[in-house]
Amino acid sequence: MAYQALYRKWRPRTFADVIGQESITSTLRNSIRINKISHAFLFAGPRGTGKTSCAKILAKTVNCLNIKDGEPCNECANCLAADENRMSDLIEIDAASNNGVDEIRDIRDKVKYAPTEGKYKVYIIDEVHMLSMGAFNALLKTLEEPPEHVIFILATTELQKVPATIISRTQKYTFKRIALDAIIARLKQILVAEEISYEDKALQVIAQVADGGMRDALSILDQIISFEKDGVTYADALEITGFANQEKIEELFLLLTQQETGAALALNKELLAAGINPQNILNELVELATQVLISQKTKTKSSAFLTNELSETVESLDNRAILYLIDTANEALNDLRFTTQQNVPLDIFCVKVTSFHPAGDEQQSGRQTDTSEEMQELQKQVQHLSQQLGALQKTGVVPRMKSATTTGASVKSTVASTNLKTKYRASVYHVLKHATKDDLSRVKDVWPDLISKLEVSQRAMMKVSKPVAAGPDACVVAFDYQLWFERATSDSELMKQLNDGLTSLTHANTEIVLVPKNEWPILRADYLKTHKAELTNRQEVDETETAAQADEADNSQSKDVVKNDIIEQARQLFGDDMIDVKD
Repeated sequence: MAYQALYRKWRPRTFADVIGQESITSTLRNSIRINKISHAFLFAGPRGTGKTSCAKILAKTVNCLNIKDGEPCNECANCLAADENRMSDLIEIDAASNNGVDEIRDIRDKVKYAPTEGKYKVYIIDEVHMLSMGAFNALLKTLEEPPEHVIFILATTELQKVPATIISRTQKYTFKRIALDAIIARLKQILVAEEISYEDKALQVIAQVADGGMRDALSILDQIISFEKDGVTYADALEITGFANQEKIEELFLLLTQQETGAALALNKELLAAGINPQNILNELVELATQVLISQKTKTKSSAFLTNELSETVESLDNRAILYLIDTANEALNDLRFTTQQNVPLDIFCVKVTSFHPAGDEQQSGRQTDTSEEMQELQKQVQHLSQQLGALQKTGVVPRMKSATTTGASVKSTVASTNLKTKYRASVYHVLKHATKDDLSRVKDVWPDLISKLEVSQRAMMKVSKPVAAGPDACVVAFDYQLWFERATSDSELMKQLNDGLTSLTHANTEIVLVPKNEWPILRADYLKTHKAELTNRQEVDETETAAQADEADNSQSKDVVKNDIIEQARQLFGDDMIDVKD
């Protein structure tokens, strides 16, 4: 018997076998169980996430002679015929090569004939977005009112290219990228069944390179097994995938954050001598730094870290230094595009990062100031901070200071934040006025796909953000870090990509409003307090009231977020000995 690729051999045969799409498979299984099966389905999502597999399982199940709890029996004549691709009532069409009007007209002419073996005649049209506009128009009427014995299943990786008239005539299911842990678990299951030894770190590399696609992961695994049949090793995985040695990347990351310039440059030279591309090194450093920030924020140990040294030191790393590393890496990636000496931007990047001092601009520039004048200036800044805290305790709002002496970094940051807040307050209020739970779910469903379409540097920036409220024409996205919120807000190209991408994925003209995460609960609480009367007639009033009560009950905590932020900035600027906080 001819060799069969792993992704074909291990293609799921039941809904329970499908990895990472539990919400979709359970819905499909329930619809079959209660015999409420739609005439048309649209499966959309990234490649290798189970769209075609679910389509085949659905087609097989509706024609199974002995359906068991919404699953195919895989034993009857129809199930066996479907698994062996010899069932005449199951028609698969590749729209990439059959995208003309004539092919669709042929389908339209044949749908009137009854199935010969099963209960339904099922048409699976893969990559449906490749159909011409004429072909879509020819499909419209048949898709809207097909005969009772016909089911259409459309699959696509580019939902934004499918006309809205087609989408509205189908039940749409959005497939998500499969989680890293789920891919690794599936690979282990297959290797155990195939009686092939493996190293855990090798599977980690395969899953990372696969980028959420199960089929890609199995194809890489197949290639490694062909390369070395004795087992799947970490070294083989690195060689086949071209993935830089993750342990070396983690070692380089630690050297950079610990300001070991000489050792970092030496390791750079070693990685380049091993044939690793500088662009790959920088990209992996950005990805790793992002994982470190997320791990710090969530207070959890990330499974992405391979060395114990990094896992143990994550919490002690200064997040300002990590953010600077990411920014500098992005600059180096841009410089690589304009030079033939690829090692130079990488070396400059190392020197810059290891020379970074997060204590403040004045310390970095070595500026010397007269002691008495410096103390007077510091005392004035402390006085301004105290006034801000007093105003905050009374009104919950930090006023803009008029004094010209507020030149410290912390005061500038607070004033800038207040000015920005007044600019986006109206936009946030507009979203909250029309916000619904369904709109937020709609945005959250496509958010990972939107982020995946960005460049590595932009993706790293947006990974610390998430949608927190949405209406029919706009959504609010909160940023964990003030620095990246300001950077994203000022990046007009990034904002255009986000708005255009979200509009394409949701098929609605949706504008994105960015806010810092620490200011979001305050803005929401203010809105709920001042617009309570307008909310009473809305369907979402119960949920909104609940949120309002929670915010009001914890109003002091919301204020404390801003208050503590000011105090922390003061500590960084003046030191603990000079700060005396009075309530």
